[in-house]
Amino acid sequence: MSKQVQNTPSLGPLNQFLFMLKAVAISYIVSVILLFPAALLANFQAYSTQGISILANIITAFGTAFSGFLAGRNAGSKGIFVGAGCGIIYCLILCLAGNLITKTVSFGIEFLTALIIGILCGGVGGIAGINTKRQRRR
Repeated sequence: MSKQVQNTPSLGPLNQFLFMLKAVAISYIVSVILLFPAALLANFQAYSTQGISILANIITAFGTAFSGFLAGRNAGSKGIFVGAGCGIIYCLILCLAGNLITKTVSFGIEFLTALIIGILCGGVGGIAGINTKRQRRR
């Protein structure tokens, strides 16, 4: 007897978008947890501004990949697009929060770097999420 793999039904566009927002929120929680030890290291060690920026980009990459993974795992198909969408949402929220905190509007090289990291890592996370779906029992 061969095993029959059932495809998960695809979510509607609104439900998929809401799940993407949920995945981004969960990944922000994980990112904040990762930022605490990074902030402690930066506070007690003499790191350059460039070193702190690299560490922040690594945490952004992990956060976007994680959100893409969560959303891709739930998506019926097209994990790369769902993951990249999560990366874009993650980076837009990050940029808006940064602009609100600094009270300036800046869409410079830092935003572009974060957006590229978000799209690439979110897409990879979405691909991984699609490929690690749990099989449902009949």
